Amino acid sequence: MKILTILFLIIINIIIINYFFLNNYQRDDYGLSFEEKMKDYNTKKFALFGREEFPNCGFFSFYIVHLGCANKYLNEGYIPIIDLLYFKNIFNKGNKSIYNPWELFFHQPYNYTLEEVKKYAKTIKYVNCTQFLKRPNEKTIYYHNDSINFWHNFAKKYTPVKKEIMNEVEIIMKNLFGYTKNILGVKIRGSDYYGRRYHSIPPKVEQIIPDVKEMDKKYNYDFIFFATEDETVKKKFVPEFRDKIKMLNPNLDKDYINRIENLNDQIKAYLDYVKNYILNVIILSKCLDIVICRCCGSAAAFILTEGFRHSIIYNLGEYK
Repeated sequence: MKILTILFLIIINIIIINYFFLNNYQRDDYGLSFEEKMKDYNTKKFALFGREEFPNCGFFSFYIVHLGCANKYLNEGYIPIIDLLYFKNIFNKGNKSIYNPWELFFHQPYNYTLEEVKKYAKTIKYVNCTQFLKRPNEKTIYYHNDSINFWHNFAKKYTPVKKEIMNEVEIIMKNLFGYTKNILGVKIRGSDYYGRRYHSIPPKVEQIIPDVKEMDKKYNYDFIFFATEDETVKKKFVPEFRDKIKMLNPNLDKDYINRIENLNDQIKAYLDYVKNYILNVIILSKCLDIVICRCCGSAAAFILTEGFRHSIIYNLGEYK
């Protein structure tokens, strides 16, 4: 009887250990070892893809399209590799960068790398992703828990945030908020007020402020994390909430970045700009409640979150 009990406990421990190692996707050794990957480069099919349609869109527009593309090619038996280096886009200034921005912030599926695949893989399919595939829908995802859960689990499994980025987020949040979790996230993207075609129509800042005040009155937040890149928006919003407001350092102005003469310095400055935006979205995803206008960065916050308690999503259509 004792022997059976011991065998049972050993089996249970093996199951628990295997489950942990197969499902803890943000562990230090995420994915496969280099030796394991080298075997795969000879036998498996890889789909290397970027997106040349609308190359000047923001990072999270690429993010949601590439999640859709990764899902498609995984279902077709390929190992997807996200390429923001060789496909022309705003992040590499016409293939002039030495970095793959995706791999600075997010893992590739199973931790293969773009350079390794191009160097060692025997079978590569090159794909230009388009908008027209199953992907997170930045217009509607907020209202469909099944869609949020699907893409959250997909991103957590196949394209988790790099550990060093998450460590940075933890340090930032501790410095901003201490140990409280009672935080309202508010995201007002200034570029939405420029009237760009297909972008969401946001309410005026003066309309958002009363909604935030009402939520704060009801739930008495310790802090309000405010994400914007627009000084005009900031000057209108911040004085209404004073000491409760917490923000990251503002992004560099895009016009300033474009005036940098040295191309390598310009690319680095733009990647710093992108990183700041990614940090903002990840911090928003960790807030207890959220108030946002519809956009790809907002959709990403819903994909990355473990769940919001309450939310307000402004969806007033889009510019034609």
